[in-house]
Amino acid sequence: MYWIYLDFPQLALDLLQREHPSQQALAIHHNKQIIQLNQVAHHLGVYLGCSLNTAYQLAPQLCLYQQSDLSCDAYFDALAQQALHYSAQVAVHPDNGLYISGVGMRNIYPKPEQHVSKLVQHYQQQQLSFRIAHAHSAIAARWLARSQNIKQAGSGITQLADLPLNFSDLPSHQVTALQAMGLYTIKQLYGLPRPELRKRLGEDSLALLDQANGRLTTPLRFITAQAHYQQRFPLLAETHTIQGLMFSLKQACQHFQQWLRQHQLCSNILVLRLNFRDKPSEQIILKSARLLQTSQDWLALFRLKLESTRLAAAVIEFSLDCQALYPLGHQITGLFEQQQSTSDSLLFDQLSVRLGEQAISRLGCQADFRPEYASQYQPLSQHETLNYPTQFARPCWLLPQLKPINIEHYALLSEPERIASGWWDEQSINRDYYIAQSPNQGLAWVCREKQQWYLHGWFA
Repeated sequence: MYWIYLDFPQLALDLLQREHPSQQALAIHHNKQIIQLNQVAHHLGVYLGCSLNTAYQLAPQLCLYQQSDLSCDAYFDALAQQALHYSAQVAVHPDNGLYISGVGMRNIYPKPEQHVSKLVQHYQQQQLSFRIAHAHSAIAARWLARSQNIKQAGSGITQLADLPLNFSDLPSHQVTALQAMGLYTIKQLYGLPRPELRKRLGEDSLALLDQANGRLTTPLRFITAQAHYQQRFPLLAETHTIQGLMFSLKQACQHFQQWLRQHQLCSNILVLRLNFRDKPSEQIILKSARLLQTSQDWLALFRLKLESTRLAAAVIEFSLDCQALYPLGHQITGLFEQQQSTSDSLLFDQLSVRLGEQAISRLGCQADFRPEYASQYQPLSQHETLNYPTQFARPCWLLPQLKPINIEHYALLSEPERIASGWWDEQSINRDYYIAQSPNQGLAWVCREKQQWYLHGWFA
């Protein structure tokens, strides 16, 4: 058995860099000191730990953010959910870290290195800086990962015994005291008698060492997979414009696409909720006539919808919520159970987004044999269909009302079809319908009721 620890020590900075030009100098400060910065700021002379005044003197164009204003919890939760596709057991650490268990994964990844490689490949595609390591215990994997350089994967310590004490989770004052005694690595610490360790470190730190070497089990908080998609996307910088919102929305749609693909699902309804500063939130519902999965399709509909939308205030956060999920390959059927073409469905989507769902209707069958009531217009979102009787042909054009005719001018071409229905609502009919050839050689739908002949429709 093995454990993998994966953490994202500069997640906020990575997300900031997505929303800014590549040549923009960025830094994050806490207590008026720089705690994170990108390569552009580093080349300008800004360094970790320098004061804000010094940073501005070195780089006047530096874009600064306060750590308390940057929340990455929602994005980190999404990263944790992604890890569930590579292990059945995933636990979280408050420092944006993930404990990933190797239990039951031997048939998929015979070696821990293969498991680690798959995780590295997955998270590198998202342009994130991370550290990753594996060990025989969860705590040991965390300590080994902390020794790595995020700019160079696999550059840290690989054996727990060789790990310097400053990379462990032991309190800093204990590490300083141990180093003053000449103890610098875990191996040297384990060389001390256990009573001496208990005396110098205390029960809590001794239990931490026992968890690292596998003597004790580490208590962890495991996560569960989401049954539906619901994700918040806090904006690191509030925006007043639709153009500024679209950039973050593009990233969100890509995340939604990735979630759908991992779960082999698709959807036709997506809810966007905009949270404003000092204003009530607003909800925008996207409904499609087809089942979508790709981010390009969702983003195209959002562009159409937001083109005519005016933001009530500065957007500080938005969320995507999807409850209507279908297995990949499932199709929404149209009239008479026939699959609609992609171009028709795309046109329905565009019209619905532009004009509103209530402005678009489609013709649907009803459970009524009377021709006048057998079909009616339904809302675009109503996909329930009924099989129309196929034993007898139906014309594509019905007259608004029956038209009396002289049957001697028509030639009957089919057997009669009797329709007797509607007794329950006082609109009953009792007719015999025929396909007939009209005097001008067209195909007509005629009927006989109460000894009188009528024309009711035309065939194409």
